[in-house]
Amino acid sequence: MAFLATLWSVRLTYNFYRRGGYDGWPFNIFGGEEDYRWEILRRGTLGGWWTLLTNKFILSVFNLVFISLYQNWLLLYIASPSLVAWSMAMKRTHCDDDKGVETSSSLNAIDRIAALIFLFALCIESMADNQQLRFQNRKRANVVFMHSLHSVSGAGNFASAMKSIAAKATENNKELIDGFCQSGLFAIVRKPNYAAEQLIWISYYFFSVGATWQQNQGTVSWVNWSMGGFILLCLLFQGSGWLTEEISSSKYPTYRDYQRRVP
Repeated sequence: MAFLATLWSVRLTYNFYRRGGYDGWPFNIFGGEEDYRWEILRRGTLGGWWTLLTNKFILSVFNLVFISLYQNWLLLYIASPSLVAWSMAMKRTHCDDDKGVETSSSLNAIDRIAALIFLFALCIESMADNQQLRFQNRKRANVVFMHSLHSVSGAGNFASAMKSIAAKATENNKELIDGFCQSGLFAIVRKPNYAAEQLIWISYYFFSVGATWQQNQGTVSWVNWSMGGFILLCLLFQGSGWLTEEISSSKYPTYRDYQRRVP
């Protein structure tokens, strides 16, 4: 479990780094990239109840309570299956009651299935990160290139030809015109990284289930107190996904059609 959680953290840290999250470190710890949704919330672009966050005091309270406290507590909670597995291992090692109840302290079938699902979801999430990053880099490069072409003075044959070629290339790439990624994993599901992240922590919970497997009785406890971690995480992603899609729908005219086509 520690090895898998470390792999997950390495992927997250690397993805944050290559998106500019650590720019300015160590001299300016707040110099990195900010989640683009914050600026939209501060401006009140979405309207409705979201406009409350345009108030600096309310935004500060939201940041302290929901972002700083709740989400850090939730990170501990989703990792709590580790504590369940550890406590069962300690019980097996130190609290044997000699009643013939053998609780497995080694890897079993549930552990192996959970590990495979975890690794599969981690691969999917990494692929989705790479595909999204490549698209965003192409999108930025295309904007810069088109801007440089339009800044070319005069109407010479070479400049006109280059502008025509660039416009034709953009027309042939629907994604660049629409403004959002729709290929690869994003042609299968709109938020593959969100789906994979939720699957990672659901599979992590099943390590705690495997730890309760009493082999000689053939019983498994499918529910324990650490289940709440992945449930709350899934609820958080529902809200976060809804917010992200509302922003995308307001920015890109064809996004509604993409929502109808892709689950």
